[in-house]
Amino acid sequence: MSNNWDLGKLKKQAIGNQKFDEYVLNESGILEYSNLKVLDIGCSNGFKTKMLFDKYDNITSITGIDTDENAINEAKVNFIEDKKYSFELKSIDNLNKCSTYDVINLSYVLQHLEHPQEILKKLKSILTDRGIIIIKVPDDSFKFCYPDNEDLLHKIFYLYENEIMKKQNITKYTDRYIGKKVYNYLVQNDYNNIKLYYSVSDTIGKTVEQRLKFFDSSIGFRSAMNKSNVSEKVKNEMEELLYKLKQNFQKEDFYYTMTVLYYIASK
Repeated sequence: MSNNWDLGKLKKQAIGNQKFDEYVLNESGILEYSNLKVLDIGCSNGFKTKMLFDKYDNITSITGIDTDENAINEAKVNFIEDKKYSFELKSIDNLNKCSTYDVINLSYVLQHLEHPQEILKKLKSILTDRGIIIIKVPDDSFKFCYPDNEDLLHKIFYLYENEIMKKQNITKYTDRYIGKKVYNYLVQNDYNNIKLYYSVSDTIGKTVEQRLKFFDSSIGFRSAMNKSNVSEKVKNEMEELLYKLKQNFQKEDFYYTMTVLYYIASK
């Protein structure tokens, strides 16, 4: 089973979220300080790290960590001339407790961790007194569509969660409903100044081509065709469900919406 994410998908995701990512970073207030140190957890090949943090002169050090060896090797090559960046093949469990950061960024990471509450406790210990943590997470309960007379959306979610996701090493701990839980996790770990932001996307005003791209990025990735440890029966069932729902996305009177949640908190 592969331990690597689809870098192409991550790049498209980063581009699509860029404006709201920047908005949340600016709203956090952290950019009023100088000599900022950033830790980007789940940095992939550094593309999305650079997009979010590169343009700020008061950010003087950016460290990216990831468990994807191919992505980290690519990042090291791409940023070899830029001393502001460093990339390490490392999990959160192996972070140096002696290093502290002003910004700890987790973009679509927390939902994949086996013990997110414990990780948040650990990360708090390496935040500076002025520092913030930024957590970006999905929540499938914030996704809905109409009309959906066959309940295709929920059938897709159920099949993915129970027959596909848990059988892949990279997503076996994934919680697709973590968004609503993060506030509680932060409170339990005594974080302060907790703020929540929502980024909402929907099909209103989109062309058919845009609707289909939206489907692919938000729902289509649940296809099991290239997944390990999944029966042909489940693969075929998922393909049929995805095909039917994708057809609906082409209809002008069909509505779909999704929400991404962003949390900011300090020590």
